[in-house]
Amino acid sequence: MKKNTNILNAKPIKAWEFREYKKGSLLENGIALNGTATLIYKLCDGNKTVDEIIRIILKNYRVSRKRAQNDVINCIKELLNSDSIKLK
Repeated sequence: MKKNTNILNAKPIKAWEFREYKKGSLLENGIALNGTATLIYKLCDGNKTVDEIIRIILKNYRVSRKRAQNDVINCIKELLNSDSIKLK
């Protein structure tokens, strides 16, 4: 859990441009994102922490804090693993 605590304070920043479509987006590196992942990606501006992104997701979706936190952290980890974002 400590590992997730550290990521909550990280400030992710987009590494690629993207095209947005009705149901998601496509990053320049070929990664396709659904609508929720697109919102998370758009919020990766280098200024917001992962915890702030979670709070924004909570305002936009009817999910529990635990679900939002798990989903955002998993999405951030996937984006990091694909080199789609970097941590500031």
